[in-house]
Amino acid sequence: MNKKTKQTKISRLKHIEAFSAVITHGSMSAAATELGISQPAVSQLIKQLEETIGVPLFIRRNGAIFPSARAETLRDDAVDLLHKIDKLQMQLSYSQTQILSTIRLSASMSFTNEILPILLAYIHQRHEDATFYVNSLPLVNMIEAVARGNVDFAFHTQPLQHSNILNTKLAEVPQVCVMPTHHALADYEIVPLHALSGYRIASPSRADPSYQYYMDLFQKHRVRTKTVLQSPFASFAMKMLPVLDLLSFNNALIADIICKENADLVWRPVEGLDAVTSFYLGCADWLGGSDTLHLIEEAFLSSFNPLMAQFR
Repeated sequence: MNKKTKQTKISRLKHIEAFSAVITHGSMSAAATELGISQPAVSQLIKQLEETIGVPLFIRRNGAIFPSARAETLRDDAVDLLHKIDKLQMQLSYSQTQILSTIRLSASMSFTNEILPILLAYIHQRHEDATFYVNSLPLVNMIEAVARGNVDFAFHTQPLQHSNILNTKLAEVPQVCVMPTHHALADYEIVPLHALSGYRIASPSRADPSYQYYMDLFQKHRVRTKTVLQSPFASFAMKMLPVLDLLSFNNALIADIICKENADLVWRPVEGLDAVTSFYLGCADWLGGSDTLHLIEEAFLSSFNPLMAQFR
């Protein structure tokens, strides 16, 4: 490789870094701060990139810039390329375990809506320059995304079974009963199982493993309930409890977060209810031992240890 070709390729990488920073932050000055170069240098890189591809990437209007339609189509490719470079650098040197600049996450809907905002706030406080990309995928697709490197870290209630995925068990918490604060059962500190009989409930969908658990439990102990709402979305179901005057069952972690956000909801342990929910963090094996993995684990444990300590 001659010197001229090498310089051209480095220059192209700088152009892509500048493009990604500008479209992420929405300004040349913020991009310059992230990249550690001057604002005119960023503007020049963007101008050269636009001249090379022959179309404008950003629209300038009243001192502000907005990504063009072409820029939006290139956004994900640029981020993906830079992330692969980060990944390659970390794979080449396990001793350099710096925090990933872009952290791509996947989780179930309830985890994404209730738990992930708390974790990302913790991470942001300690790593302000991190960029996050979040999606919610079915388990099979989640495993494939992590194994292929399209997702860095994934949260689920079961391990991601794949030879190239490292799983860490973050926590195990019991299932509890969630109810409106005015409900008669809210007077109990621990609700007797038989006391559930005669009440209306919200249940998970039939595809959820916990559905059959509760059906079998209620049948065994002759607890008669009436299902008024059935939904796979636990957060939605709990928020509907005061409206429909229902009981529901969920893991204590999600239940505690939602009850703290909704003054008209409380949760109670149920005597004889032995179901537990485990939380796993899955990542590609090359991320094992990385600072990013340790930071996410620290975020989870620091945020939820006080609650989980009640059940140890």
